[in-house]
Amino acid sequence: MGTDQTMAAACPACGGEMKFDPVSSKLKCEFCASLFTPEEVDAYWKEKEKAAGAPQQEAPQEGEDWDIAKDGMKTYGCSTCGAELIANETTAVMRCPYCGNQTIVPGQFSGSIKPDHIIPFAHTKDEAVSRYHQYYQKRFLLPKSFVTDNHVSEIQGVYVPFWLFSGRASIDATYDAADVERREDYEIRTHYDVKRKGTLSYENVPTDASKRMEDSLMDSVEPYKMDEMKPFSLTYLPGFLAERFDVAKEENEKRAHDRVKGTICDETQKTVHHNEIVSKQEQVDFHEEKTGYALLPVWLLTTRWNEKEYKFAMNGQTGKMIGDLPISVPKFLGVIAAVFFAILLIGLLFLDAGAVLIIDLIVVAIVGFVMYGSMKPVVQAADADHYVSETLTLTEQTETFTRKEKRKKS
Repeated sequence: MGTDQTMAAACPACGGEMKFDPVSSKLKCEFCASLFTPEEVDAYWKEKEKAAGAPQQEAPQEGEDWDIAKDGMKTYGCSTCGAELIANETTAVMRCPYCGNQTIVPGQFSGSIKPDHIIPFAHTKDEAVSRYHQYYQKRFLLPKSFVTDNHVSEIQGVYVPFWLFSGRASIDATYDAADVERREDYEIRTHYDVKRKGTLSYENVPTDASKRMEDSLMDSVEPYKMDEMKPFSLTYLPGFLAERFDVAKEENEKRAHDRVKGTICDETQKTVHHNEIVSKQEQVDFHEEKTGYALLPVWLLTTRWNEKEYKFAMNGQTGKMIGDLPISVPKFLGVIAAVFFAILLIGLLFLDAGAVLIIDLIVVAIVGFVMYGSMKPVVQAADADHYVSETLTLTEQTETFTRKEKRKKS
């Protein structure tokens, strides 16, 4: 089947359009309501393709180069009504504006660009909308008008392309550590040179491979349960949009490595049991790395409020909803003022004004930071904790006493 050819998700019973049903994990016909397993539909499509004399596609071979779509548009013919469809070169599933049927471009997922795995949708569109409303309704700092005036202008179930990185990381780290004994008017600090070497395995660390998707939004919707991945099949696509990758695995490798580095450095530092720890060196190397390619399910919601657009995403497997929300400035300042004056009034009963003011400003800054973060949770991932397959294995663990200091308290 050529890359410009398309196919319809036809029902084996009546020929009508089918969609993958997240509730039953089967394909359901929109016309006769018949249900078929993905395996049954896959066998039917292959038999139909074989009878039509279309060449069979081969799975990618290990070591084979991955192609990247070039910028531009492509023209396809609707497999149902024959209308001309124009789409981005990475588009793999589209809906015909003339007959309304969904069209799949198998060539986007064949040969060297065939995904290894797919995680099917487990949540419906209605569930995505419901969780979106639950997500924002109980947020105190949300402007009141957002609850009543925002409108979901677009909601789409999309199979997003991801590169998956697996391998083993090794670390060679040194720290300056100290134990502190505090007395009435002085403290004793005992210093050590600490050295750690260790290894950590990681499996299927995901990085989205679509330029259209915001990296931080895709990171924030994690984690995925990678043990539920299935071998890729076109039969999971009907009813959802899908794209092939347009970001090379080499471009995403650093993002994956940075995440793994964050995890192995944190885990290594946890093995240093002293009061104070300062990192002097953390050298991380990567070994035996393998790369996979998968399509992962995401419900994307776009809402408009106050002439601005807000994007939200829900993990189509786990149901986790994420997205930045607007903040009511009067509510925010009101909370800050209440905290400030409460601490000020209570603190003046026990401390002098200068000390109270310093403490007050520190607490207010922390409260403000926490409140802001609760409304702006979309951030780029800094670790790979959910994709570590085993605990850190230490291969070297030494601590050398260097000196002891006695300091007067200032």
